[in-house]
Amino acid sequence: MKTRKMISLFLCAAIATGGIGSVNVFASSEEKLVFEYFNTSMTVEWIQHIDEALRELGEENNFEVLNGDASRDINTQLSQVDTAINQGIDGAFLFVVDEGSATAVVDKFNNAGIPVIGETLKLKDGEGNNIAPYVELDAFNVGKNCGEWIVENKDTTGVDLSDVSKIGIIQNTNSKYQSDLTRIDGFMSGIEELGVPKENVFMADCAAEASSSDNTEASYNQVSAILSAHPEIASWIVMGSVDSYAMGAARAIEAGGMQDKTILVSAGGELAIQEWANGAAPEWKATCYYDAMDFAEQMVAGMLEITRNGKTAEEIYPEFLEEGQKYAAVEISGNMATPENYKDVVGK
Repeated sequence: MKTRKMISLFLCAAIATGGIGSVNVFASSEEKLVFEYFNTSMTVEWIQHIDEALRELGEENNFEVLNGDASRDINTQLSQVDTAINQGIDGAFLFVVDEGSATAVVDKFNNAGIPVIGETLKLKDGEGNNIAPYVELDAFNVGKNCGEWIVENKDTTGVDLSDVSKIGIIQNTNSKYQSDLTRIDGFMSGIEELGVPKENVFMADCAAEASSSDNTEASYNQVSAILSAHPEIASWIVMGSVDSYAMGAARAIEAGGMQDKTILVSAGGELAIQEWANGAAPEWKATCYYDAMDFAEQMVAGMLEITRNGKTAEEIYPEFLEEGQKYAAVEISGNMATPENYKDVVGK
């Protein structure tokens, strides 16, 4: 978790660009506000970190954060929203279970006059219009960074990539979420120069299993099946669209004895860093690191602009507002980290 130094830098940048205004939105207020973080499942490492970051900011800025864990079920999430509205929460942070149901969830908050800011997944209607402000990952470029890193370091990873006909790529992702697929699209764009044949590209799709088990287990099963089914592949490249998928992939690679023949990269980084700090997962060569606090600070800044400074949802994040959209989408980018440089990248 990053230090509070980042908040000062964030506010200075926001004030300079006119994005947040000259009021210190992180200043304490006499009125203690109550927000709720509605999320898909607290079994997901990333969601745990977002929850932790929101609570840390709440302690510093006089607001409480409730947790709405939907256990990956959209009907549960809709019911939790109804309960929270009846309890009179002041604002909602939303990691929607199903992007296709975003309108149904957001409409409930709008009808109740409760501000909502999304996290990670897009909040759009069927025509591509933003229906509320949200903070998301610059997914394509995060994936592209991972692919380009492999191309740039192909001769130094220790994995033989000399014969592209014997290289296999595993897209370790969840087809249910567009953001995950966009990271994979970016990755494939970044690695295109390597020239791996299309028939050697496989998808380890965790969509079905991840709804009934944790992401790591679902990924382990999917990646293990692909590795076992293709003994003709001499070297593997695996892209995990999130940390938990990459962790499952790492365990599958190790179980198959493929550590020396695999390059694993990922988006996220928290779990990669844990592995590297313990001297584990040598196949996990790099990750495009981004921090949960980066997301939480933006979410909180926007929410406090609305609840304490009187702005509307349409008025926050003006520097991120695209032409033709009513609400802004804030994009968070990342930086490549490796076992050798991760301490410098994350400031730990």
